[in-house]
Amino acid sequence: MSVFLEVIAIMTALSLIVASAFVTPAFALKRYFNCVTEIANKSGKLTLADVNSCYDKEFHGSSHASSGASTSNANGK
Repeated sequence: MSVFLEVIAIMTALSLIVASAFVTPAFALKRYFNCVTEIANKSGKLTLADVNSCYDKEFHGSSHASSGASTSNANGK
């Protein structure tokens, strides 16, 4: 009986860890959209620099690798 309870406790702990891994990025996405919306409502316009700023703020450093690829594709290189 105690082995069964240990297995249930381990499975519960693992499921909580996996669930928290999915919840954290969802909150980051919400904060990203809130940042973009706040800038657009405050200034009346939204630039690509504003979007990148919000992206870098919420998804730390993720756009640095992709920004070079999109810039080179836009320039035809």
